[in-house]
Amino acid sequence: MKISRNLKRGYALALAALLALPFVNLMQTKAAGAIIQDRKCELTVAVDTTQTVWGTGVGAGASAEDFEHMIIPVKVYKVADVNASAEFTSTAGFTDLDFNVVMDKETNAATWEDLAKDAVEKLGNVEPTKTGEIANGNPAVISGLDVGMYLIVPQETFNSGYTRKYVFTPYLTALPSSDYTQTGAGSDDWQYDRTIYLKGEAQPQFGKLTINKTLSNYNETLGLTTSVFEIVGKDAQENVVYTNVASITHNGAGTESVTIENIPAGIKVTVTEIYAGASYELVSKNEQTAVIVSGKAVELGSSAASVAFENKYNGGNDSGYGLMNEFKAGDEDGDWEWTKPTTPGVPQGPAEN
Repeated sequence: MKISRNLKRGYALALAALLALPFVNLMQTKAAGAIIQDRKCELTVAVDTTQTVWGTGVGAGASAEDFEHMIIPVKVYKVADVNASAEFTSTAGFTDLDFNVVMDKETNAATWEDLAKDAVEKLGNVEPTKTGEIANGNPAVISGLDVGMYLIVPQETFNSGYTRKYVFTPYLTALPSSDYTQTGAGSDDWQYDRTIYLKGEAQPQFGKLTINKTLSNYNETLGLTTSVFEIVGKDAQENVVYTNVASITHNGAGTESVTIENIPAGIKVTVTEIYAGASYELVSKNEQTAVIVSGKAVELGSSAASVAFENKYNGGNDSGYGLMNEFKAGDEDGDWEWTKPTTPGVPQGPAEN
């Protein structure tokens, strides 16, 4: 028997609170007639590139250009069968999940999110019913699906430069659907094909920078010598998004290095030697540049960012070396905690009050 339109409207209004979830709440209505059991459905999965600010931090903003040059694998699992009267029966592997909970007019977004998460946790070694991929901005079109409830699991994906990782929310969607079940207005005829848009988060990636400093000769009488470097990082729009200072101390001729971690990937850094050390002078340029490569890109074979400087003894008699103080945020009262330098081989001095 067909549910009254007033009752269906009550269910449809409940859908208004679920705009963040691209599923079809067909379970809240018995719309136009019986569902055709042997009808095949088609699911189109796309990215909403109008969303340009996902995540937080340097490099976190999603970019439409990213999606034009990346592939997002999509796995689709059938988690429940549906009969002609829009009643669901869980498939193998998901039998302890009640997908008929959406028959309740009190169903809200949180219920659906929890149900999707529960379904993901049940996946285990379950093979996807179908797979597809969003390639270079083109949606994934997955056809030949039987009627039922489906779990869509987009796989986390890096952009082409590995400077951002995109993590997508898993969704539940039902096939077929109708305009009325989605919006509370329009036709209540079943639609066996539908499109959903992924929601997700862009997570910034980080890399490291190694500064190599070579002394071509060394005056042992003067003892240790320290050089100091300023690091300034800019994004593609030439905005300064990162600043830091590093130092290297030598106790002889040769090369010493310092590595700075957790620098936003993709930014261009300019490293300037602002102090060459007492009685030493630069042989190389005092300014070097590099682009920060993410840890993921390095795992895949790219080289981490590095710069190199060379100094020589200039015949002077001044001596001395430096100790760079480092601080990190302390307790909730806003105090700062002093930390010792981490450069291997550099003499460590006591903290000063």
